[in-house]
Amino acid sequence: MMMPMTSFRAFLGDVIPSASAARTVLPLALIAGIAISSVTSYVSDSGAIEELMFVIVFSILCSGKLFPKRSKKVVDDIGQQPTEKSEKSKEISDEQFFDSDLSGLAGKLVAAAKAGNLKMAASMMESLREEGKAPPASCYGALVSASARSGDIQGAERWVEEMLAQPDVGQPNVICFNMLISAFAKSGDVVRAESWLERMRAVGVQLDAMSFNAMIVACARAGDVERAEHWFRQLCEASITPNLVSHSSMLHACAKAGDANKAEQWLERAQACGIEPNAICYNAVIHACTQSGNGERAMFWLDEMAARGVQPTVRSYGTIMDLLAKGDDVKVAEKWLARMLEAGIEADAVSYNMLLGAYCKNGDKTSARALYEKMRSTSVTPSTLFFNMLMNLHAQTGDVLGAALWLKEMRRLGLEADKVSLNTAVKALRQSSDATGVEMLCKELRTAGFSLGVAVYKAVISVYVRAGDMVRAEAWMHEMWGSGEGDSAGCSALVVAFAGAGDIGRAEQWLVRMEEAGLKATTGAYNSLAHALAKSGDSSAVERIMVRMEAAELEITGVTYNALISACSKQGDAIRAEHWLRKSIEGGKADVASYSAVIHACAKASRLNQAEEWLEQMQVSGVEANVVTFNSVINACARCGEVTRAEGWFERMKKQAVTPNLSTFNSLINACAKAGDVTRAAYWLSVMPDHGVTPDGVSYGTAIHSCTTQQKPALAEKFLEQMRAGGAACKEQPSVFCYNSVVEAWARAGDIGAASRWLSEMKKAGVEAYPASFSALITACMQRGLVKEAEAWKVQMAEATPTPSRRGSQRQVVDAADELLTGRGSLKASPLRSCQGHPGKPEIHHEWMAKSNTQ
Repeated sequence: MMMPMTSFRAFLGDVIPSASAARTVLPLALIAGIAISSVTSYVSDSGAIEELMFVIVFSILCSGKLFPKRSKKVVDDIGQQPTEKSEKSKEISDEQFFDSDLSGLAGKLVAAAKAGNLKMAASMMESLREEGKAPPASCYGALVSASARSGDIQGAERWVEEMLAQPDVGQPNVICFNMLISAFAKSGDVVRAESWLERMRAVGVQLDAMSFNAMIVACARAGDVERAEHWFRQLCEASITPNLVSHSSMLHACAKAGDANKAEQWLERAQACGIEPNAICYNAVIHACTQSGNGERAMFWLDEMAARGVQPTVRSYGTIMDLLAKGDDVKVAEKWLARMLEAGIEADAVSYNMLLGAYCKNGDKTSARALYEKMRSTSVTPSTLFFNMLMNLHAQTGDVLGAALWLKEMRRLGLEADKVSLNTAVKALRQSSDATGVEMLCKELRTAGFSLGVAVYKAVISVYVRAGDMVRAEAWMHEMWGSGEGDSAGCSALVVAFAGAGDIGRAEQWLVRMEEAGLKATTGAYNSLAHALAKSGDSSAVERIMVRMEAAELEITGVTYNALISACSKQGDAIRAEHWLRKSIEGGKADVASYSAVIHACAKASRLNQAEEWLEQMQVSGVEANVVTFNSVINACARCGEVTRAEGWFERMKKQAVTPNLSTFNSLINACAKAGDVTRAAYWLSVMPDHGVTPDGVSYGTAIHSCTTQQKPALAEKFLEQMRAGGAACKEQPSVFCYNSVVEAWARAGDIGAASRWLSEMKKAGVEAYPASFSALITACMQRGLVKEAEAWKVQMAEATPTPSRRGSQRQVVDAADELLTGRGSLKASPLRSCQGHPGKPEIHHEWMAKSNTQ
């Protein structure tokens, strides 16, 4: 039966969904009408033709090619009526979440949210409210989605809360809740994720697989396997079939916790449920094994996944390589890289970074270079991170040139250096004492677009200072100053460097320049200069430094006071040293170094009582004395020949658990020597090894000298023999002083044979004899009437004392011996006699005395 044209038009009106569709249909209807009129003019049965055209147009309409799909509401209108529940429900459906039909401000808001412009979208939401319009649910949904995607979880939560607070807007649907729960899950906030899932239930929104999976993911990120298993059970109890995501999330939880056994169990459970594990699942098991340190089990599962028809990925191999590389099993890690490449899996940048990290840890520059060359032969491009690691490999050993070359190579490949590159370059400079490559590194930094800031300038200057190139250090300081980067810390560092190098003049110049430029030098700069001046014993200059520090409103520290006290001590001005110690005590700055310096000054001035009083006051003040302090007091006792008092301080030292050292015993032996107590000197020499201290040349030299002055040649010879034997007894060979003392001891005792033997031993040992030793032997021969022997020794003495290099008292000794042998001099008035009686004269024994005093 034919449909009248009026009926066809009515039908079109029912099916055309909108004005936009009508605009498409009307031209079609016009074309159809013209076609019908043309055909009916040749065909008698126009009704049949009209019916045919209707069928064609209807087929096009039903195919959906001409019009967009209808909304659910339209479908309900055409088909069946919506249920009462769907009429009342305000839930946001999937199609409504981003409503494409929104127009005006609401549409722009959704578009801005989709584009990730949260700030603009939020501003539009405020504009909608200001206009008195109720924002549609889709606007809230768009804001929730955009906030969650950008990581603004609090923002997403706030928008959901607003939706729940406004019933007329519409209740958030399952997608909205799931996005919020997933956002908390990704951040590892299990508690908040669970809280929103419970609220979801409370408002009557049906939980789906995504809801539970999000909770399992949250627990997995936290490594909480038990909690993840709880939510997996909840999923099953809700009559929802766990999917691949559910099982892979459980595997991820096991991997995070490093529970390899459970990971394997969950993998088998997934297969039992009919779910075929993919590479992600197997990788999770491999990761769980490596997390637990079981590399062999991880390797088994990699082989197993391949056997089960699942292609291992770069992550499968990379996880194993990472474990091996971090465990210093680099060679095996290299084999796994080769195996991966043989399997046709191209290594990524992360794989190469793993191996490079191991090489850097071991300081293996050769292997790192080889790895780079291998990487360059593939399609993988090294990253800035890779080059930064290479630079750091050289930086950690202070190889500035190596770091500069890798920075240059990075730029050659078109990679942009970053802040880490700059910091690594600075690290290389700070670790280096070799100036090679410094200029090149700075050039590369500039070419890379970095401006040399204070950190670089200071590091460069420090390199040149450590290398001893103060000219270049100062040149860089001038450049730093000229670039406007000159600052207090940088200039102060140069002052410290010059002062430490002993160049007081330049240190002073830069300090003055800073003061004139209004830059406040650091306390360390002033103290370093004060310390340098103190070494020269210029206490007046140190006092002027202190005045300048006060003018700069800098705190006078204990270091400053100690430098001043030390300077006074070097000058031998014990009274001035005591004055500054009192000032230091008043300022609360006195420490063990302050007291020790003053006690040392008193010792040098032989002010024994004052030295002891300061040590007593020191301990009353609560400052613990150390070995230097006690040694200074014992040395003061030694200078005064007070053996008993020296030994008393030694005992007190032991009671206070202060371990004596070499200087302690040398001072005790010296005290005994000064007092002429050879027995006590020998005792202290013998007990040194019992206290873990090995005697040195000063220890034996002092004891031997004591034996000589006290007419104990046999004991002096015994000590000399012990020195010559070496070993644990004494690690130093006898000095010229020791040999000469023994020779003189035997000569004065009248034993010409023993004296002659030791003089010969001196020659064999390559030790130069003193003229006093010869003169003592000549005198002994003359006393016994052995003129020929005396004449022979006189010749040897002349040969050992060539003129005019020998002058002063030594030349006088030679001349006196000549006069005595020719009968022109008297033995009683001869200088030879004074040499015999005073073998410890400073002119003769200057070298040994200087060493003893220093220690």
